[in-house]
Amino acid sequence: MIKDFKIKRILQGRLFKGDEIVASITKIARDKGITAGVVNGIGAVERAKIGYYDQRNRKYMSQEFSEPMEILSLKGNISIKDNEPFPHIHVVLSREDYSSIGGHLFEAQVFAFEFEIIEFEGTAYERGFDEDTGLFLWKG
Repeated sequence: MIKDFKIKRILQGRLFKGDEIVASITKIARDKGITAGVVNGIGAVERAKIGYYDQRNRKYMSQEFSEPMEILSLKGNISIKDNEPFPHIHVVLSREDYSSIGGHLFEAQVFAFEFEIIEFEGTAYERGFDEDTGLFLWKG
């Protein structure tokens, strides 16, 4: 299943210390009418809640980390879920000892954060429940 998109516009910006990343990206997408695209970011967080999808039990496991961490990679996509823009974001974070953690980003409190949202032109994917995985995945 593949769709062909063109780039409509690129938004670049920053969030401020104390902002929450996922909620802020969701609000930007909603306010700007973005229903299809990708998001990238760099910076640092003061705390984060990340998750891992347990394939056997078909549920997300999550853990909160309340410590200063660098964002090594933040990447996601924007599509539609429940008739609303929905950013699905993954992150890799570096800790003070230079070890890394990563997974599905549920939330993160910004220390410093710069981002790009590349909006696509075309009909957005909509997420629907997938029986084979237990996840809400893109539907045709």
